[in-house]
Amino acid sequence: MLWVFIIGIVVFVIYHINKDYNKSVQTNVTNQGGMLQKYSLLIDYFTSHPASKITKVTKDNVTVSSSTMTIWLDVVGSKTEVSLKGNLPMLGNISKRWSFPSGYPQEKMIEEIENYLNWQAGNMQKIAGNDYGQYINY
Repeated sequence: MLWVFIIGIVVFVIYHINKDYNKSVQTNVTNQGGMLQKYSLLIDYFTSHPASKITKVTKDNVTVSSSTMTIWLDVVGSKTEVSLKGNLPMLGNISKRWSFPSGYPQEKMIEEIENYLNWQAGNMQKIAGNDYGQYINY
């Protein structure tokens, strides 16, 4: 009898968490036209390369993929998360996650993502350039 009570409490808690999450997604995403509409600037940025395309859209996620990279745009609670994972010819394997507060300007998100990618490209140029010897221990 105690187990039934405990299971009932767990189900009740999960139900309310899920209900609150769905209400948040409804208010912050669905009522604003869905993921594709609300995050159109970010999605346009991610799909600007001809080989990139949207491969999945849900009520709280958009996935953009190319042959070398996958980007996930997720609404998680009151935050927007952008995750990037890829294998770029000059940069090698990269993996990064950004978490932005709700309402954070998409232009600023793009700027932070570009800064990271430019930093990675700069590191690769140092390794491939004249400074190559400093990264090798003989």
